Amino acid sequence: MNTQLVNSLAQIILSLSKEERSLLNSQINSEIKANSESDNIDEQILDLENKLKCYETQYQMSSQDFYQKFHTGELGDDIDFFEWSVFYEMWLSGQQELKFNHN
Repeated sequence: MNTQLVNSLAQIILSLSKEERSLLNSQINSEIKANSESDNIDEQILDLENKLKCYETQYQMSSQDFYQKFHTGELGDDIDFFEWSVFYEMWLSGQQELKFNHN
């Protein structure tokens, strides 16, 4: 641990005005919330990946291949296909959100 850095930061924080401390606190809370949301997204994506793997194993095709075939009407109207499609769309959305949060 860099105790000199910690001591310097403590001095800087103590020298801040009440408004500046409030702003700093707000910024820290915002970062904590963003990290928490990112962790939650990671958990949701893992859950979706497990669901997708079950369908991929059952139907012996990747979710990406399935999605293309399903949306061109090649696979029919089985309820599993609708569920798989929704899970895949949710997974894609989660991937986009992760990309957005990490940029």
